[in-house]
Order: sequence, then C-alpha cells, then structure tokens
Amino acid sequence: MEQYKVYGYRWVVLAAYMYISALTQLYWLNFAAIDTYLEAHLNITAMSVGVLTLVFPLVQVLLTIPAGMIIDRKGFKYGVGIGALLTGVFAMFRLVNPGSYTILLVSQIGISMGQPFVLNGVTKLAMTWFPQKEEATAVGLGSLALFIGMMVALGATPILVETMGFQSMLLIYGIIGMVGVLLFYILVKSKPETAPREMAEEEEISNWAGIKTILKMRDFVILGFVALIGIGVFNGLATWLEKILNELHGIPMTDAGTIAAILILSGMLGCIIIPIVSDRVTKRKPFLLLASSVGALSIVFLMLGKGFALNMANGIVLGFFLISALPIMLTMSAEITGARFAGISVGYLQLMGNAAAVAIVPLMEVMRGATQHYTWPLAFLAILLVISFVLATQIRETMNR
Repeated sequence: MEQYKVYGYRWVVLAAYMYISALTQLYWLNFAAIDTYLEAHLNITAMSVGVLTLVFPLVQVLLTIPAGMIIDRKGFKYGVGIGALLTGVFAMFRLVNPGSYTILLVSQIGISMGQPFVLNGVTKLAMTWFPQKEEATAVGLGSLALFIGMMVALGATPILVETMGFQSMLLIYGIIGMVGVLLFYILVKSKPETAPREMAEEEEISNWAGIKTILKMRDFVILGFVALIGIGVFNGLATWLEKILNELHGIPMTDAGTIAAILILSGMLGCIIIPIVSDRVTKRKPFLLLASSVGALSIVFLMLGKGFALNMANGIVLGFFLISALPIMLTMSAEITGARFAGISVGYLQLMGNAAAVAIVPLMEVMRGATQHYTWPLAFLAILLVISFVLATQIRETMNR
C-alpha cells in the first residue's frame, strides 16, 4: 500500500478555495469604490459608508481565533464551508432592499463573519492536500486570490454601477457569490484518500489548550509580532497612499491611484514568484528578512522620491516584496505549529495583524494632523519595519523542521 500520494485534484480544491477567498475581498471593498455614489443616493454620510468597509477588520479580530479553532477541530471543508455559505447568502441578502442602509450593513456584517473562516483555512488546505515542497506555492496562490478580489472590487464596481445601475451590480455580485457556494460544496473534498506527506498524529486537545500550546512556541510568538507589523504597515499604506503621494510630491489623485493599483498588481506577482522560489531553495527566513528590509528602504524612498515615474518604480518594488511576505508568514506559521494547529495559528496571525491595522491607520492620520505633513507617519512605518527585521532574525528556519 502506498504510504503517501499526491493527487492532481489538489489544484481543483485550491481553485475552488481561491474563488471563495477572492469573493470575501470583493465584498469588503465594493462599497469603498463607490462611496460618493452611496452618499448621494442613500443620503448617508461618508463615515456611514466607511463603516460598511470597517466592519471587516473589526469582525476579523473578534472571530479569527474561534474560526481557526473550528477549522482545526472539524477540518478544512467544514470550517471554510461555513465561511463560503455566509459569504454567498449575505451577498444575496443585500437584494432584499438595496436602498436600505440597514440591509446593506447587516449584509456586510454577515459576509465579514464568513471572512475569518475562509482566510484561516489556507494553510490547512496546503498541509492537507499538498506535499511540503509545494506548500508555500499553494499558500501563495491562495493569498493571490485576495488581491484579485481587491482589484475587481475597485475596478469593476464603479463601471457596473455607471453602466447597469446599483441594483444590477448587487445582483451580479450576489449570483457569483451563490455560484461560489455551489462550486465549493460540489468540488471540494475534506481530504485526499492518502495523505501527501507525513502528518503529525492527531490527538484530542481542547481549543484553549491549543492556543496555550502555540503560544509556548518561541518562534511562533516572534512571528506573531512580525505579522502585527507587516499587516499593520500594509493597511496603513493602502489606506493613505493616494493622499501621501498627492501631499508630499504633488502627484494628482488619478496618477496616485494608478501607482496604488500597480503596487497591488506587483504584490500579486510577488505572491506567485516568491513562494515558488522559496519552495525551490527550501528556505523561508531570507524572504521574510527581505520583505522587512526592502519595505523599510522603499518607505524612506517614498518620503524622498519625486515624480510619477520614480514613485511608480518604487511602488512596484514595495508591492512585490512587502505583499509577498504574507504567504511566507502563513507557511512559516504552519511549519512551526504543525498541521494540527494550522487553522488557529493563522487565526492568531490575522488577529495580530488586523488589530494593528485598526490602530495604525488612524494613528497615521493623527500624526499627520499634528505635524501637517506625512513625513513623520512614514518614518514611523519605516521604524516599525526595521523592528520587524530585527525580530525576524531571531526566528529559526522553518523549512524541513
């Protein structure tokens, strides 16, 4: 009898997961892309529109650990299936009354409750279906789906609203959400008949005992602080980049938006290339160090660089190396804690990162208000990444541990 076996069907499972993962980010940012329209047509304030987006990181902080626990105890398909169902059902619920802010808010809360179940499942999927030599690649592709969803939300939503109307946009997004539910439950299997790798022997362990166990792992605790800084810095940049480029360098908002979009696209490319290279060279740590060091230097350049072309080039470098750190961090967390805690370990990293984002985004604006300049907020981000680099040097290599 064959001890281990790698199935081609693993790519089908990954593709179905990526579809659902992209949807969560599409629904997160779809209203942010049409905030002016919503203010005028629903007669609400800009802050009310912002709440439709802000519920996602807030709910992520609240539910990420419980979601990780469920994924670890019940398996990949069960846990992510909860998220897929919430995502599809509440995307359709928005059609009950598209003109009601209350309905839209309830729908966003429902979708955001599904998000942690989806996002925390990526390492469980990789360790259940993929051999270790493809682990970072699988996590990288799963992470890539997040940025595809973001790009579609920001690019397609305004066009759909302008050409077809607000309700038609919601209908289209609702339909693709329900298609995602059907595809996930039809195509995804809980696990392969034969494992693709050696798996740690499963033993019954309580949820909180699991948290205590992973928090006793030195390297994982350090990785948690690296994630806190990395995800927090990315959210700060993503939120204020257009204003930073406009105020520091006089770059028009349309050109600044182009730079922001290219930064995300470059990050998507990094999420494919860096994990593949990491798997090939059987190293994780160097790429974590590279993300922090290049990120810090790019932010310093963002403070000093002038002109559209130079900032575009800087955005490409920054996005490629900083965003690609996400799949590397998620892979390292699973390799440190093992398959048994793959869900809860990602949940913990998401908790740390989203909690930092909730703090860093407004703090940057407070610092800018106090100094009337974005130089100090950017210097703050650069210092955080230097701290992240120092912390990352203390983590032992996780590949083939």
